[in-house]
Amino acid sequence: MKFFKLFLLVFFSYNLILFAGPKEGVMSEFRAVEEGIRKKFRSEKEQQQTLENNLLRALKMSIMRRFYYDSEKYLKDLNINNISWEAPLNPNIYYVKYKYFIVRYDFVNDPRFFLQSPVYEKFLIMDEFSEQDHDKVNQPQQPQKPQNQ
Repeated sequence: MKFFKLFLLVFFSYNLILFAGPKEGVMSEFRAVEEGIRKKFRSEKEQQQTLENNLLRALKMSIMRRFYYDSEKYLKDLNINNISWEAPLNPNIYYVKYKYFIVRYDFVNDPRFFLQSPVYEKFLIMDEFSEQDHDKVNQPQQPQKPQNQ
């Protein structure tokens, strides 16, 4: 009985070594699966849910990176109802606003279809502007008159 168990162990180990390693067709299989995922029909509700998950997760990670010790203070009321976003022309670029943070996220693929993290982010804090000053940001400032000394 011990000999039979030892034989089976050696036989299966040898087969694992023979069948593991480089094989032809893995790359084409990967591409076929990826293309199947890409072409899979998703309802508007599913697309919206995937987009919300990506944006919420990206914003959470951005805040945690920037405010490591105080992140709980900013994250305690973070949810999808507290953020707003916009995608101007490119479906892979999103501008997200939460409290006094505005972030630009660039994704490799459309974030409505794939769960992913952004590849680029630009994080801005609006603490130096008051709400009433936001309209004045785009207006040119008047030059100040020099004071006589």
